[in-house]
Amino acid sequence: MRRDPLEIVEEILQTLERKRRPFSINELSQETGLHNITIRKYVRIIQVIRKEPQLEVIKTRHSIILRMEKKE
Repeated sequence: MRRDPLEIVEEILQTLERKRRPFSINELSQETGLHNITIRKYVRIIQVIRKEPQLEVIKTRHSIILRMEKKE
């Protein structure tokens, strides 16, 4: 069964936050039950996202507005 990418990212980050220790890819795979290749792929995605400027999401009554904030 294919999992939602957002759930995968959340699971990786929650595991790292909850355990508060470094993990190898293999250890993280065992801890989360995700395949090693999946862990590698999503760690790369997380790294790219964290390097990008902050994205501000403004929810209005009728729409969602996105604005990039510059990192200082």
